[in-house]
Amino acid sequence: MPQTETVLRQALKERVRPVLFINKVDRLINELKLDAQQMMARFEKIIKEVNKLIRRYAPEEFKDKWMVRVEDGTVAFGSAYHNWAISVPFMKKTGISFKDVFDHLEKGETKTLAKKAPLHRIVLDMVIQHLPNPKEAQKYRIPKIWKGDINTPLGQAMINCDPKGPVGMMITKIVMDPHAGEVAVGRLFSGTLRKGQELYIAGMGNRKYRIQQLSMMVGPDRIPVDELDAGNIPAIIGLKDA
Repeated sequence: MPQTETVLRQALKERVRPVLFINKVDRLINELKLDAQQMMARFEKIIKEVNKLIRRYAPEEFKDKWMVRVEDGTVAFGSAYHNWAISVPFMKKTGISFKDVFDHLEKGETKTLAKKAPLHRIVLDMVIQHLPNPKEAQKYRIPKIWKGDINTPLGQAMINCDPKGPVGMMITKIVMDPHAGEVAVGRLFSGTLRKGQELYIAGMGNRKYRIQQLSMMVGPDRIPVDELDAGNIPAIIGLKDA
């Protein structure tokens, strides 16, 4: 799993806590014809390999805490294509067993399974229960990923995810809108953005850029807003040189 290792190594380098979703479980039954015991052995091998990477690349203070485990719900299984998933906490809460999942898949009842165990519910529960909020995470992430002086007002505002501090945002991608053109999307580490506000872009000198349209990213959707504070993922029209 070279691609998984590359992505996980980079995430851990930037102090991003991982959770594990094992995808394409239906193919293990329908194509590889594995029985329940063989599937469990496959899962154990994957989890062991992922935890080996976490031990190798995670910061020393987080190595044990960030290990993924089936029993605590930091591991989930499912099929993104067919929109179903399961985890141990979900099975305990609903009474759905792994045998039920296995039986549905053998019969090709993926739509029924998606209704009983919808992917979004399991994955969002995993995120909410185990991943830190920005106020918590930025305290240990900013000193690692930001090369500026953390003792400046901007540095302290980003560490504390302070909505009243100077604006500090990292643009991570540019999306092309067929009507509005370039949309800059990223994480707002500090400060508050407002429609009509003027911003500087690092590396572009003293030129100011006006926020023409401001949205909040919710999954794949852009929700127009008048203002947005630290910890959110803004989408901005007007930063054409970002």
